[in-house]
Amino acid sequence: MSGKRIELDGNNEESGGQQFVTGRGLYADGNSRIHRIESHGFASSPVKGAKALLLSPNGNPDEAYVIGGEHQAHRPSDLPGGGTAIYDASGNIISLVGTKIRIVAPLLELVGNLEVDGNIHASGTIIDELGNTNHHSH
Repeated sequence: MSGKRIELDGNNEESGGQQFVTGRGLYADGNSRIHRIESHGFASSPVKGAKALLLSPNGNPDEAYVIGGEHQAHRPSDLPGGGTAIYDASGNIISLVGTKIRIVAPLLELVGNLEVDGNIHASGTIIDELGNTNHHSH
């Protein structure tokens, strides 16, 4: 088995429920249409300049796979041990750290219902565009 670090060029192809990427290794050796392996329940598209691990289980580049695809400029750097974050190249972040869930986004769009069993604490303005706030009770 051989493995090496490659830099992805941002050409991502979706085909048959799988993702294929293109990139270059340390000595500018090109690799095209490589199957990128991701965890179940998670999907992403790496940006140009992201780093990944290219593995060739049988030493054959035609049977290669890519794992990863993270760009150092977009990765959150303030996560403590045990923390988890989902993030994108625009700075939107959902993080799970300790007992807190943090969402950092300029605009949060909720599609569907939100059910809360507990208190809601807001440090900003709550805007009710449909005028429903007078229908609640304390």
